[in-house]
Amino acid sequence: MKLAVFGNTGQLGAALVDEAAARGIQVAGFGSADVEITDLAAVERALESSQATVAVNATAAHVVPECEQQPERAFAVNAAAVKRLAEACQTRGIGLVTYSTDYVFDGAKGTPYVEDDAPRPLQTYGVSKLAGEQLCALFHPGALVVRTCGVYGGSSGSRAKKGNFLLNLLRDTQDRTELEVSSEQIVNPTYALDLARASLDLIGRGAAGGVYHLASEGHCSWAEFAAAAMAVAGRATKIVPVDRGGNSGAARRPKFSALANRRAAALGVVLPGWRDGLTRYLETLAVRRP
Repeated sequence: MKLAVFGNTGQLGAALVDEAAARGIQVAGFGSADVEITDLAAVERALESSQATVAVNATAAHVVPECEQQPERAFAVNAAAVKRLAEACQTRGIGLVTYSTDYVFDGAKGTPYVEDDAPRPLQTYGVSKLAGEQLCALFHPGALVVRTCGVYGGSSGSRAKKGNFLLNLLRDTQDRTELEVSSEQIVNPTYALDLARASLDLIGRGAAGGVYHLASEGHCSWAEFAAAAMAVAGRATKIVPVDRGGNSGAARRPKFSALANRRAAALGVVLPGWRDGLTRYLETLAVRRP
């Protein structure tokens, strides 16, 4: 197997490249400086130069408020580019993995979503990612569409988001006795390394094309996640849960968007629990209870 990973400078893309290399898989990584995902000619050159047998698309326009402000860019990256990549891979007989999000759901179900639940996105980001799912399935029926939730990882997090939830939390709690954190959103915070490992396992098992949920086992509110992080880090900052009604600026967010990993689990692919991922990630940052 030879992998071409698009978006290798992001939290997930970097983890995919590192984990693939650790497994002895030949992998070529392409960041936005190498390949603009909306440039079909550049994408095709990358596929040819890497001699990829599987392409992994870890790119996304995923800053939710920016997607509201720039819907054209959101659809260009999250939908149109996915369609063109799917066509290019299908034509060349290359396998494809692309990532989607819990934000394709409205959060009204009240329990973790399974792969067959009907999507109902609440904002431009979710609509654009759902469009990408559907176009991918249409133009590359054998592709794996992986929905995930609350991804974090790396030493610097997401460039577009200027960090990630945990890095920003650690920064904001350095000199504070308490911090307000959203309590109404229920998610599976997912460590990027665990997601990368599960993704490669899914590919390695020859999973049939379709939608898969890959997210940490268990779910919690962001406030609960933050409190757990403070406990692991040994910080005394008090986390104050705040119900913001799922609203953030102009974008509505699903209140309960945790995912259940049914299809992958049936193949023996299960991610660790969210507390386990949290602890291991903070250890990589050398942040843990003394």
